[in-house]
Parts: sequence; C-alpha cells; structure tokens
Amino acid sequence: MTKNKLKEVAMRLFGEKGYDGTALSEIAKEVGVKTPAIYFFYENKEDLFMTVFKEAMEFYNLFIQELSEDQAELNAKDSLYRILIRQHHFYQKNPEYSLFVLRYMLFPPSFLKETIEKAFLHSDVLLTKVIEALIVQGIQEGTIREQSVEFLVDAFLNLLDGSCMQYFYYPSTELYERKLNNAFAMYWNGACS
Repeated sequence: MTKNKLKEVAMRLFGEKGYDGTALSEIAKEVGVKTPAIYFFYENKEDLFMTVFKEAMEFYNLFIQELSEDQAELNAKDSLYRILIRQHHFYQKNPEYSLFVLRYMLFPPSFLKETIEKAFLHSDVLLTKVIEALIVQGIQEGTIREQSVEFLVDAFLNLLDGSCMQYFYYPSTELYERKLNNAFAMYWNGACS
C-alpha cells in the first residue's frame, strides 16, 4: 500500500510542481512516512519519477487499445468523433494522469528527454494505427474521398492534440465542446470534399 500511495502522491506532485519543484521529503511527508522509506521501493527520485511516468503512459496506451476495440460497429465518421469525445472523458476522469503526461510531454526534464520521447513515440505508433484503420475504413465506405491516408491521419492527430490543449485552456465544458465539434466538422468536411 505504501508503494502505491507513493506513486499516487508522486504523480500528483510531479504534475503540479514539476520534477525539480518536487522533493522526495514532500512526497514522503504527504504519504506519512520518513524520506528514507522511499528508498526501500525506489533507488532515487528519478527511479520514482520514471516508474510513475511509465505507468501513466501504459494507462494511456490501454485507453488507446480500448479505442480500437470499441469501434467495430460504428462507421468511420462516428468512430473518429468518438475518439475525440473519449479523449475528453479520459481527461475528465483522470485529471492527474492527464496533467502529468501533458506536462512532461511538453516540458521533460532535460536528462530524461530522450526516454520520455521514446515512450511518447510508442503511444503515437499505437494511436496512428487506430486512426489509420478508421481512415481506410472511411475510404472503403465511400464517406472519405480517395486521398493520402497519411495526410488525413496527421491532420486528425493534430486535431486530437489541439483539442487536448484546448481542454486545459477552457474551464467551460460548453465552450470546449463547441470548439471540439466545430473543429471536427471542419476536419470531416475537408476529408470528404
């Protein structure tokens, strides 16, 4: 239980305060243990951080895999839209995971930059495959015009990333959803025309 609590508190504090702004003593204090107890489970601060980061990425990768499993009965348009909505729900239900991953994707500690980029690229490959399959499905359905699949995948991934940033910008759910719906409508119109 202590190990899990350490990870939970570390994720929140690393997400809120950054790597450099979070001391192991602060994590230990919040968990209710002395700082040396952390070394029973983790070699050092970097080990704790990377454990938390890898688990956060695995959690997001599981979400991506579930996306591909849930799309079987839907057409391409509804499946792509549903990915945007499900990502929004993922952020709502998992704010600490979301903030933590976003922070370190944008601002990784310099000595961990390469490791974090590799973890991101793994997730990106998984997500790209899901989107690519839906674009191909749309072309086969005749709802997306024949064009470069790579072009449409890249545009959708940018839409997804943009909607991610927008989620953190706007406190109003209504405003966020309006912007998300308008952006998807423009994407879909471009894919179909």
